Amino acid sequence: MKYNTTRTPLIIREYGRSVQNMIDFTCTVEDREKRNDMARSIVRVMSQLSEQDGGSREDREHQLYDHLFAMSDFKLDIDSPYPIPTRETLRKKPEIVPYPTNGIRLKHYGRSLQRMISKASEQPEGDEKTALVRLLIIQMKRAYMLWNQNVLDEHLIAEQLRILSDGKIVYTSDMHTDIVPELPDIGYAKKKKKKKKKKPNNTKN
Repeated sequence: MKYNTTRTPLIIREYGRSVQNMIDFTCTVEDREKRNDMARSIVRVMSQLSEQDGGSREDREHQLYDHLFAMSDFKLDIDSPYPIPTRETLRKKPEIVPYPTNGIRLKHYGRSLQRMISKASEQPEGDEKTALVRLLIIQMKRAYMLWNQNVLDEHLIAEQLRILSDGKIVYTSDMHTDIVPELPDIGYAKKKKKKKKKKPNNTKN
């Protein structure tokens, strides 16, 4: 009996030892047409064994052929319907996509709320602007409470409103609202105290 510890390590484990053995044997076949036929059969088997990722059929088949060559240690010589990859191309790491973080002063409010506050600061003074700012303050409270687990600080909201508006909006009594936004029940937003179970009274009469 052969143990896995004594066998050659599998290059792509999801296809199993049987597929690896078929690929190894195909590499030893001298007739090119037979190698082509065997390779196509192996790709069909690999397609049945692997999970479908939802991409197009052509992209999926291209990936299977890339795996086929990788599992042969790039020794398989066949007429592939796709460009034959090299060891370097498959091992190349994808470029890191930078995450856009610039321009967000207070991350828990997000970019959209920051832009709305900036637009509101440009509005002419009056009842309409005051009503708009009050709505924005409610949204700020909502975001702040989610971030700080229901701990609301009115003075800090006023200061952060000044920061996000570049000092153009000053928190006044007209903007104050007693409305407390409802938060979704997502675990950390609403913590319910667990009731303590009463211990049974074992006192004998």
